[in-house]
Amino acid sequence: MNLARVRLVLWGLVLIVGIAATILMIYRQTLPDSDRVRIGGNFEMVTTKGESFNQNDLKGEPTMLFFGYTFCPDVCPTTLYESNVWRQALDLTGKDIKTVFVTVDPERDTPEQLDAYLSSFGDDIIGLTGTNEQVDNIKSKFGIFSEKAVDEDSSDYLVNHTATLFLLDENGQFAGTIAYGEGKESAVAKLRRLLNIEG
Repeated sequence: MNLARVRLVLWGLVLIVGIAATILMIYRQTLPDSDRVRIGGNFEMVTTKGESFNQNDLKGEPTMLFFGYTFCPDVCPTTLYESNVWRQALDLTGKDIKTVFVTVDPERDTPEQLDAYLSSFGDDIIGLTGTNEQVDNIKSKFGIFSEKAVDEDSSDYLVNHTATLFLLDENGQFAGTIAYGEGKESAVAKLRRLLNIEG
């Protein structure tokens, strides 16, 4: 099986996992409070500026939260680009809604690497990295799947990961998701609801 076909199969699996995760999250939100599994929780990460970042830093403004990695060939740059398109459609800045990118590849995604990568998509995206333990912890809080996909013919590797973008309200609480590949109209409508924008 050639590399192109392997990639196609792997991204198909990622898409299936993302859809399943979205359905599960929607289902969880329909449960009574006593039975509901919470999305989010205590975590401690490091920003591209070397500063500490935890769950309290998600409060203040609504947030678009996405998990990925800087060596990602397609899903991550596409999502970062599209999130900017959605913000522009509503004339939003980082003061209106935070964009937070959490790496699932801390071995390669140092604060410096993340900073250089994210600067291509704007100057107000918050990049988070940390130790393997810190990354595993925040992944567990949001139900994120990721694993290395090692190519025996290459010293490089891809990372399969959940491609869902999380929407959090101004209190840092889960408020919905935008699926990878979701249409612009639907994504913008979700942001309107999140920010209580008429229109």
